[in-house]
Amino acid sequence: MISKLQITNFAAFKSLELNFSPRINVIIGENSCGKTQLLKLIYALSSEQDITSRLLGLFKPHNGKLSGLYHRGGTGKAKVELTESSGQISSAEFGSRTETAKRESMFTNVGQSIFLPTKEVLSLLPAIQKKSITDDVLVSLFDDSIIDLCRILLSKPDSDLADAVNNDPRLGQIIPMLVDAIGGKFQIDGNDHSFVRGAFVEKMNPNISKAKNAKVYADFKQLEFKKQKSSEISVTMTAEGFRKIGLLQRLIDTGALVKGKTNVLLWDEPESNINPALMKLLVECLFELSRNGQQIIIASHNYVMLKWFDLLMDESQEDHIAYHALFRDESDDISKESINNYKMLSKNAIAQTYSDLYDTEIERSLGSVK
Repeated sequence: MISKLQITNFAAFKSLELNFSPRINVIIGENSCGKTQLLKLIYALSSEQDITSRLLGLFKPHNGKLSGLYHRGGTGKAKVELTESSGQISSAEFGSRTETAKRESMFTNVGQSIFLPTKEVLSLLPAIQKKSITDDVLVSLFDDSIIDLCRILLSKPDSDLADAVNNDPRLGQIIPMLVDAIGGKFQIDGNDHSFVRGAFVEKMNPNISKAKNAKVYADFKQLEFKKQKSSEISVTMTAEGFRKIGLLQRLIDTGALVKGKTNVLLWDEPESNINPALMKLLVECLFELSRNGQQIIIASHNYVMLKWFDLLMDESQEDHIAYHALFRDESDDISKESINNYKMLSKNAIAQTYSDLYDTEIERSLGSVK
């Protein structure tokens, strides 16, 4: 898990330090405050790959060089440092004119990080799997976060989705919720990518004795996915919001979100293209993942999602959320306010916007606004 990020003279940040909750972290702020940059930087420093190519591949600066990532007006070297909960540090530095970043330290033997970009990617998988486009074209069109995620999604599942449901109590709650929400699941069978309508239903567990003194009713039951006949449709013909839900399904299916395997789940604007009616479900699933030991860091613009985080947090289940609000100070430098209580945030541009909207509606109803 990630515990701290320190930044000097990198991209939008002159100087910034963030301390993260081991459970859920929500980064908010206006556009151009660097929310996505923070997620990508954590992802880059979590990797064991060459840090120079990693930074260039993720950020794609306009000049194609590290100098494009140096903070404008900065003095001295750019330095970034990520601290893992075990005490390991991953850090790098580079100057305003250097072309290669110096890797000072890196993580070893920690789980991989997963980055979910704003862009929906399930519809890209068939073309990538069939190599309809070359690697050079792929790299020119997309940054490394999208390419990495596609490769994870195309990896062979550790087990069947139903096995994941029945073998992990937390996932056993999450997956049926996701399937019920969109009325089915996404599946990859060889080169065939499709959305299959259906639902999880109970079946008798043949491995458990039917003796009257069985421990609990659940001992007898397992869940299996029951698909509707002739219900397969192409991925591109399903709603984009459903594809975002399907993304979580597939990550669980491949084992990427199995407890203890992923260091941190980074998700940029999970609310993008999702119907507000699905926001509560999505937040409930993220809570269940965090209760299963998964650290989560998201960047969001969405008021509905933020309120569901606030309303659904359950201290009796040891839920914990750290809110990190980014804003520009009087010197036009990006600063932050970090707090554990959403209602106590004073630098909340999202809540202020909705407050202004409500005030305008009241004024109009009173006849003071034309």
